[in-house]
Amino acid sequence: MITLVGPAAFYIGLLIALIAAFVTPSGWLFVALGVLGVIVGLLNITTRETSPFLLASIAFIVAAWGMWTLMYMAFGLALVSIPEILTKEFLRLAANLTVLIGAAAMVISLRAIYQAAKGR
Repeated sequence: MITLVGPAAFYIGLLIALIAAFVTPSGWLFVALGVLGVIVGLLNITTRETSPFLLASIAFIVAAWGMWTLMYMAFGLALVSIPEILTKEFLRLAANLTVLIGAAAMVISLRAIYQAAKGR
């Protein structure tokens, strides 16, 4: 039963992040996504999966930041005509996913640091 909690937390977090991209965010949204991310980090990722998950997390967060910069530069300065609501939704989705994945990555990276410092 406990093995289902981690994957369920991840899928619930993805669903919340997607739905919340269409509403004005609140502080509680980010708290909920952060808690779900911590649950994912504690229950979902094994020691063997630590390096690939952290690498993918870094790649995602850097790509999300790059997407935010591109959206701001292209659409914020009106270089391209696109409805403003689409840019807000994309940016909110990227922010929501960054909170979810970033919280999981923090837990996993702390666990990796502890394992490395603990020695054999």
